[in-house]
Amino acid sequence: MPGRAALLGLLTLQAVAFTVTGLVLWRLSGRPNDAFVSFHTDEIVSGIALAGVLVGVAYAAFKGLPRLSERLVRAQADNFAFLEKPLPLWAIVMVSLGAGIGEEALFRAGVQTLASDYVGVPLAIGIASALFAIVHLAKSPIAMIIFAIGVLFGYLYWISGSLLTVMIAHALYDVFALWYVQKEMHRLGVFAPKEGADES
Repeated sequence: MPGRAALLGLLTLQAVAFTVTGLVLWRLSGRPNDAFVSFHTDEIVSGIALAGVLVGVAYAAFKGLPRLSERLVRAQADNFAFLEKPLPLWAIVMVSLGAGIGEEALFRAGVQTLASDYVGVPLAIGIASALFAIVHLAKSPIAMIIFAIGVLFGYLYWISGSLLTVMIAHALYDVFALWYVQKEMHRLGVFAPKEGADES
Protein backbone atom coordinates (compact mmCIF):
# COMPACT_ATOMS: atom_id res chain seq x y z
CA MET A 1 0.00 0.00 0.00
CA PRO A 2 1.56 3.36 -1.03
CA GLY A 3 2.18 6.03 1.58
CA ARG A 4 -0.23 8.92 2.03
CA ALA A 5 1.75 11.36 -0.12
CA ALA A 6 2.13 8.81 -2.93
CA LEU A 7 -1.56 7.89 -2.73
CA LEU A 8 -2.68 11.51 -2.95
CA GLY A 9 -0.27 12.06 -5.83
CA LEU A 10 -1.65 9.07 -7.74
CA LEU A 11 -5.24 10.16 -7.15
CA THR A 12 -4.39 13.68 -8.33
CA LEU A 13 -2.85 12.30 -11.53
CA GLN A 14 -5.95 10.16 -12.03
CA ALA A 15 -8.19 13.21 -11.63
CA VAL A 16 -6.14 15.15 -14.19
CA ALA A 17 -6.15 12.20 -16.62
CA PHE A 18 -9.92 11.74 -16.25
CA THR A 19 -10.56 15.46 -16.77
CA VAL A 20 -8.36 15.67 -19.86
CA THR A 21 -9.92 12.51 -21.32
CA GLY A 22 -13.38 13.91 -20.65
CA LEU A 23 -12.49 17.13 -22.45
CA VAL A 24 -11.09 15.17 -25.41
CA LEU A 25 -14.32 13.16 -25.69
CA TRP A 26 -16.28 16.40 -25.41
CA ARG A 27 -14.30 17.88 -28.29
CA LEU A 28 -14.79 14.69 -30.34
CA SER A 29 -18.52 15.30 -30.01
CA GLY A 30 -17.99 18.58 -31.86
CA ARG A 31 -18.76 20.83 -28.92
CA PRO A 32 -16.63 23.92 -28.14
CA ASN A 33 -14.14 23.95 -25.27
CA ASP A 34 -15.74 26.96 -23.61
CA ALA A 35 -19.03 25.07 -23.20
CA PHE A 36 -17.39 22.18 -21.30
CA VAL A 37 -17.99 23.72 -17.89
CA SER A 38 -19.46 27.05 -16.80
CA PHE A 39 -19.24 28.86 -13.49
CA HIS A 40 -22.42 30.51 -12.26
CA THR A 41 -23.77 31.12 -8.78
CA ASP A 42 -26.95 29.14 -9.39
CA GLU A 43 -24.89 26.10 -10.42
CA ILE A 44 -22.88 26.29 -7.21
CA VAL A 45 -26.03 26.62 -5.11
CA SER A 46 -27.66 23.71 -6.95
CA GLY A 47 -24.60 21.53 -6.40
CA ILE A 48 -24.53 22.28 -2.68
CA ALA A 49 -28.27 21.68 -2.37
CA LEU A 50 -28.03 18.37 -4.24
CA ALA A 51 -25.16 17.28 -2.02
CA GLY A 52 -27.23 18.15 1.03
CA VAL A 53 -30.07 15.95 -0.17
CA LEU A 54 -27.73 13.04 -0.97
CA VAL A 55 -25.95 13.28 2.37
CA GLY A 56 -29.27 13.51 4.22
CA VAL A 57 -30.68 10.44 2.48
CA ALA A 58 -27.45 8.47 2.97
CA TYR A 59 -27.18 9.40 6.65
CA ALA A 60 -30.82 8.49 7.29
CA ALA A 61 -30.31 5.15 5.54
CA PHE A 62 -27.13 4.39 7.49
CA LYS A 63 -28.78 5.19 10.83
CA GLY A 64 -32.13 3.62 9.99
CA LEU A 65 -30.65 0.40 8.61
CA PRO A 66 -27.62 -0.31 10.82
CA ARG A 67 -27.18 -3.93 9.77
CA LEU A 68 -27.20 -3.04 6.09
CA SER A 69 -24.87 -0.13 6.80
CA GLU A 70 -22.39 -2.43 8.54
CA ARG A 71 -22.56 -4.94 5.69
CA LEU A 72 -21.86 -2.22 3.12
CA VAL A 73 -18.98 -0.81 5.14
CA ARG A 74 -17.37 -4.23 5.57
CA ALA A 75 -17.85 -4.97 1.85
CA GLN A 76 -15.55 -2.05 1.04
CA ALA A 77 -12.66 -3.18 3.24
CA ASP A 78 -10.41 -4.24 0.35
CA ASN A 79 -10.99 -1.15 -1.80
CA PHE A 80 -10.53 1.17 1.18
CA ALA A 81 -7.51 -0.53 2.73
CA PHE A 82 -5.73 2.83 2.47
CA LEU A 83 -8.01 4.04 5.29
CA GLU A 84 -6.30 1.72 7.79
CA LYS A 85 -4.19 4.73 8.68
CA PRO A 86 -6.96 7.35 9.02
CA LEU A 87 -6.88 10.24 6.58
CA PRO A 88 -7.11 13.74 8.07
CA LEU A 89 -10.02 15.88 6.91
CA TRP A 90 -7.88 17.88 4.48
CA ALA A 91 -6.84 14.65 2.71
CA ILE A 92 -10.44 13.45 2.56
CA VAL A 93 -11.38 16.76 0.94
CA MET A 94 -8.54 16.44 -1.59
CA VAL A 95 -9.52 12.88 -2.54
CA SER A 96 -13.17 13.92 -2.84
CA LEU A 97 -12.41 16.95 -5.00
CA GLY A 98 -10.35 14.81 -7.34
CA ALA A 99 -13.15 12.28 -7.65
CA GLY A 100 -15.88 14.87 -8.09
CA ILE A 101 -14.03 16.84 -10.74
CA GLY A 102 -12.30 14.03 -12.63
CA GLU A 103 -15.06 11.43 -12.65
CA GLU A 104 -17.81 13.85 -13.63
CA ALA A 105 -15.64 15.36 -16.37
CA LEU A 106 -14.97 11.90 -17.79
CA PHE A 107 -18.23 10.03 -17.32
CA ARG A 108 -20.82 12.79 -17.64
CA ALA A 109 -19.28 15.47 -19.88
CA GLY A 110 -17.16 13.01 -21.83
CA VAL A 111 -18.65 9.52 -22.16
CA GLN A 112 -22.31 10.41 -21.66
CA THR A 113 -22.22 13.42 -23.97
CA LEU A 114 -20.43 11.66 -26.82
CA ALA A 115 -22.47 8.46 -26.48
CA SER A 116 -25.75 10.39 -26.48
CA ASP A 117 -25.01 11.58 -30.02
CA TYR A 118 -25.07 7.96 -31.21
CA VAL A 119 -27.38 5.97 -28.92
CA GLY A 120 -29.62 8.58 -27.33
CA VAL A 121 -29.58 10.06 -23.85
CA PRO A 122 -31.15 7.22 -21.78
CA LEU A 123 -28.74 4.57 -23.06
CA ALA A 124 -25.82 6.99 -22.85
CA ILE A 125 -26.61 7.59 -19.18
CA GLY A 126 -26.68 3.83 -18.66
CA ILE A 127 -23.36 3.29 -20.44
CA ALA A 128 -21.62 6.09 -18.54
CA SER A 129 -23.06 4.89 -15.23
CA ALA A 130 -21.97 1.30 -15.88
CA LEU A 131 -18.42 2.44 -16.64
CA PHE A 132 -18.56 4.68 -13.57
CA ALA A 133 -19.42 1.65 -11.42
CA ILE A 134 -16.83 -0.61 -13.06
CA VAL A 135 -13.99 1.86 -12.48
CA HIS A 136 -14.67 1.75 -8.74
CA LEU A 137 -13.91 -2.01 -8.69
CA ALA A 138 -16.56 -2.48 -6.01
CA LYS A 139 -18.30 -5.67 -4.95
CA SER A 140 -21.80 -6.24 -6.31
CA PRO A 141 -23.96 -4.52 -3.65
CA ILE A 142 -21.73 -1.44 -3.67
CA ALA A 143 -21.45 -1.48 -7.48
CA MET A 144 -25.24 -1.37 -7.75
CA ILE A 145 -25.38 1.68 -5.48
CA ILE A 146 -22.60 3.39 -7.44
CA PHE A 147 -24.45 2.64 -10.68
CA ALA A 148 -27.64 4.17 -9.26
CA ILE A 149 -25.75 7.29 -8.14
CA GLY A 150 -24.21 7.49 -11.62
CA VAL A 151 -27.67 7.35 -13.20
CA LEU A 152 -28.84 10.13 -10.87
CA PHE A 153 -25.84 12.34 -11.70
CA GLY A 154 -26.25 11.54 -15.39
CA TYR A 155 -29.93 12.49 -15.37
CA LEU A 156 -29.28 15.71 -13.45
CA TYR A 157 -26.45 16.61 -15.81
CA TRP A 158 -28.74 16.00 -18.77
CA ILE A 159 -31.62 18.14 -17.50
CA SER A 160 -29.45 20.93 -16.07
CA GLY A 161 -26.63 20.99 -18.62
CA SER A 162 -24.36 21.93 -15.72
CA LEU A 163 -21.17 19.97 -15.19
CA LEU A 164 -20.26 22.21 -12.25
CA THR A 165 -23.44 21.25 -10.39
CA VAL A 166 -22.73 17.51 -10.51
CA MET A 167 -19.03 18.04 -9.79
CA ILE A 168 -19.85 19.95 -6.60
CA ALA A 169 -22.55 17.50 -5.53
CA HIS A 170 -20.26 14.52 -6.16
CA ALA A 171 -17.30 16.04 -4.32
CA LEU A 172 -19.29 17.13 -1.26
CA TYR A 173 -21.10 13.81 -1.04
CA ASP A 174 -17.77 12.00 -1.25
CA VAL A 175 -16.41 14.06 1.66
CA PHE A 176 -19.25 12.76 3.82
CA ALA A 177 -19.12 9.20 2.46
CA LEU A 178 -15.35 8.83 2.87
CA TRP A 179 -15.42 10.35 6.36
CA TYR A 180 -18.30 8.10 7.42
CA VAL A 181 -16.85 4.90 5.95
CA GLN A 182 -13.47 5.60 7.55
CA LYS A 183 -15.09 6.26 10.94
CA GLU A 184 -17.23 3.12 10.75
CA MET A 185 -14.39 0.88 9.55
CA HIS A 186 -12.36 1.78 12.60
CA ARG A 187 -15.35 1.53 14.96
CA LEU A 188 -16.14 -1.95 13.63
CA GLY A 189 -12.51 -3.05 13.77
CA VAL A 190 -12.42 -3.87 10.07
CA PHE A 191 -8.64 -3.49 9.99
CA ALA A 192 -7.99 -5.39 13.23
CA PRO A 193 -5.84 -8.53 12.77
CA LYS A 194 -7.96 -11.67 12.55
CA GLU A 195 -7.43 -14.40 15.12
CA GLY A 196 -4.97 -16.98 13.87
CA ALA A 197 -3.70 -14.68 11.10
CA ASP A 198 -0.16 -14.87 12.46
CA GLU A 199 -0.20 -18.58 13.12
CA SER A 200 1.90 -20.74 10.82
